[in-house]
Amino acid sequence: MQEALILKLIILALAVTFIAVIIALVLSFNVTQKLMKHNANLVGQVKESDQQQASTRQALYETEHELHEAEAQLKIAQDRINDMLRQAKQTEQSGQSLQQEINDVANVADMTDEQLMSWIDTQMEKLGLYKNPDVTLKEIAQTLGLTQRRVTQALKVRKEGNTLAEYLNTKRLLNGCRLLVEQPNWTIDAVAHEAGFGGTTTFRTIFRNRFGMSPKQYREKKRLIEGSQE
Repeated sequence: MQEALILKLIILALAVTFIAVIIALVLSFNVTQKLMKHNANLVGQVKESDQQQASTRQALYETEHELHEAEAQLKIAQDRINDMLRQAKQTEQSGQSLQQEINDVANVADMTDEQLMSWIDTQMEKLGLYKNPDVTLKEIAQTLGLTQRRVTQALKVRKEGNTLAEYLNTKRLLNGCRLLVEQPNWTIDAVAHEAGFGGTTTFRTIFRNRFGMSPKQYREKKRLIEGSQE
């Protein structure tokens, strides 16, 4: 009897243990399913977050690219505006120059010979026409918008040398004197060329005839005078 009771108890314990194991397995399976589902949700959320971040980065890149393009277009527009302003300014200056030339021509027509000679002298300095050793009366007249006869007539009012050649040589000599002093390291040849003489020999000859000394002597004399003044 006792053995039968013990056997029944053992069987009952085994049954209870089996049932408990089954219940544990079922619970464990459910928990595992929930965990897997939760993990899947987390993975999905992470993927969605990654996609959102990627979309955000792409949007930022596209925005930055658009900003660069807008800046480039703005620079092009600014350059065009600057070009238009520059062209407008040049047009205005050209118009002013043209008007000035028109006024000059109108004024020249009413000038006396003395006034015209003074105007010619100013234009010769401004344009440096005398620096060309081969310049002719015709070229000077055309450049200044005058007739050759008008230029020749104006030259006659000069007290010293009333021919074109004498006038040009005077301008060149004055320029040469200035260069001899201001450019002490220049050779006589360089001074003669810059002053407007066709050659050094011509420069030396005309210089000596006018001042009674050579260009070199003139330079040394000026140097001594300036040294004594210091």
